Amino acid sequence: MPITLEEHVRLLFRALLVIGEGEGVNLSELATALGKNRPQVYTLVNTLESLGLVARERVKGLPPKTIVRLTDRGRKLASCIKEVID
Repeated sequence: MPITLEEHVRLLFRALLVIGEGEGVNLSELATALGKNRPQVYTLVNTLESLGLVARERVKGLPPKTIVRLTDRGRKLASCIKEVID
């Protein structure tokens, strides 16, 4: 069953808050925090990236990881979201 627009927006906002809690998260950590699978989170991150709210950084290692971090614009929006929910 497809999710509603309201549910999608809530998920985007929750993702911004999770990503903003630290210095970034990898896709697996984000999936766990949101209770979604990796393909769903990958699509979500694509949306956030296209809006200029997050950026991906490839980290070398074994295995290599992709870290997602908030951009300045993403930090501003996450700050506004925190103010509204607090």
